[in-house]
Amino acid sequence: MEDLFFTLAARHGGYLFRHELIDSGFRDADIRTAMRTGSLTRLRHGTYAPTSELAPLTAEARHVLTAYSVVDKLGPGVALSHHSAALAHSPQSYGIDLATIHVTRLDGRHGRQEAAVAFHVGGLQDRDVCEVDGRLVVAPARAAFESACLATTESGMVTMSAIMHDDGCTRDELEEMGARMARWPRGRHARLAIRLADGRCESVGESRSLYMFWREGLPRPDTQVVVRTEHGGDVARTDFGWLSHRHTGEFDGMVKYGRLNPYVDQPGQAITDEKRREDLVRGELVGMSRWTWSDLAPSRRSRTARMILEDLERSKRIYARNAAYFPLVPASSPHRANLRSAR
Repeated sequence: MEDLFFTLAARHGGYLFRHELIDSGFRDADIRTAMRTGSLTRLRHGTYAPTSELAPLTAEARHVLTAYSVVDKLGPGVALSHHSAALAHSPQSYGIDLATIHVTRLDGRHGRQEAAVAFHVGGLQDRDVCEVDGRLVVAPARAAFESACLATTESGMVTMSAIMHDDGCTRDELEEMGARMARWPRGRHARLAIRLADGRCESVGESRSLYMFWREGLPRPDTQVVVRTEHGGDVARTDFGWLSHRHTGEFDGMVKYGRLNPYVDQPGQAITDEKRREDLVRGELVGMSRWTWSDLAPSRRSRTARMILEDLERSKRIYARNAAYFPLVPASSPHRANLRSAR
């Protein structure tokens, strides 16, 4: 029975409809039994997925799968938009509503909301729509802008950074979209998210860290900074670097220490590796601050920022005063090998 579920789901990329099960000889009672025994999970009314394939998915990936089932059912008269389109382009988000699927009508009919699907009317042009996995989806720059208009500045910034990093969308494209949508509700709010975003951020935690620096008035660092020896050898690449302070910053997320820890048999090895890496950085007379997901919470954000600011001033006082060379180089710099200076 489960083999049939996998076969039917494979036709759509991971989900199946009730009518397909009925056409295959199942009754509604059989579907309920399959859900009760854990073989099937309901995505929405009349739409299911094999539980074993659904379980490993992130909340964002599950949203996209459900969104695909919606547009497949509705047909070519709609395109995924707003949060749903942004997640189809980049599966990273923070603080957005994942319970509602967003589509924009292409037939000019009125918008509405029903059955956890929001129908928008946006006057899409041909350049505003593309295909992702064979489905019509609002193009990356517009999707990010639409999403940011529905979210907080922090959430919008995460989406903008992810779209730039994962999809190759440029800041110019986002700013052009912001100018086109100048009169949109909360458009000014979304344009602020564009200014704060950084496509070099590699995780939600890094993007949220940049937001914290801005919100709490810390100097904005360079991102993805390489620490080098005086003789030009690379020591480490860090998430953030304040070059004038000879200080680095690292967001420590679940990838390093949690469920995605690569050291399955020796989970403590990740901590050992990071400590050795930090020692190498400090060996080049460079300071380092670390913080975690919980340190970015609004209730702790100010305290975290004060800690980092104190670390910055300490590194500047201890390491930068009589420095003979600059060990911190933005990883994207085309002139990394030539950045040397005597002070």
